[in-house]
Order: sequence, then C-alpha cells, then structure tokens
Amino acid sequence: MGTAISDDRPHLAGRVHHPFAVLDKIATAFIASKGQGNLLMTPDFAAMMTEADDALRLVVGEAARAASPVPALSSALAYFYTYRQARGSANLIQAQRDFFGAHGFERIDHQGLHHGPWYRPV
Repeated sequence: MGTAISDDRPHLAGRVHHPFAVLDKIATAFIASKGQGNLLMTPDFAAMMTEADDALRLVVGEAARAASPVPALSSALAYFYTYRQARGSANLIQAQRDFFGAHGFERIDHQGLHHGPWYRPV
C-alpha cells in the first residue's frame, strides 16, 4: 500500500512516505527506546533529523522570504536546534525570573544559588 506518484511530479518520487510507514517508524523507535521519552534521542530519528536539517532549514527560510507562515515546520526546527544545544534560552529565562522575582540562578563556574547585580534583599 504505497503512495502513488503521478508522472507529472517525478521530483517527488521516493520522497513521499505513506503515513502508516511513518507511524511504524515512530512505534518501532519508541519501543526500542524503552520509553526514553524523546524520539530525537533514538538513533533512527537522530539520523533522520540530521539528514533533513539542511532541507528543513531551506524550506523554512524560503517560506519566510515569501511571507508564508509555516508555524509547525519553523517550530520543529527551533525545537531541534534548542534541544541539541548545551546551553540555550533557558539561561535567559532564569535571569528574567531572578530579575523580576529574585528567584536566583545557577552558574556553570560557581556552585550554589546566585543573583544578578539587580538583586536588593529586603
């Protein structure tokens, strides 16, 4: 039960996947990961995303240049980049929470809870 590709779209040959084939890959990876939680951490999906990275970036970029919103694709790309960073926007969120509510933040060069120069104990 494959997806039929018409002759007038040869550029899509081999690229269109049957939805159930994708679901089978997801189920197989999830079972193999023993419920690890994130399919990006499984070898198959990590390889798939690494392979698709350039094409996904190109599609999102072209859509932005054409002023065509592609929220699911752009969010997926942002999530992928955020997930593979050692440090990212969560550090900014910690600083904002400390600024507005004196919650404190952790540093990578010193142990313990720290506050920014804006902190004024009451």
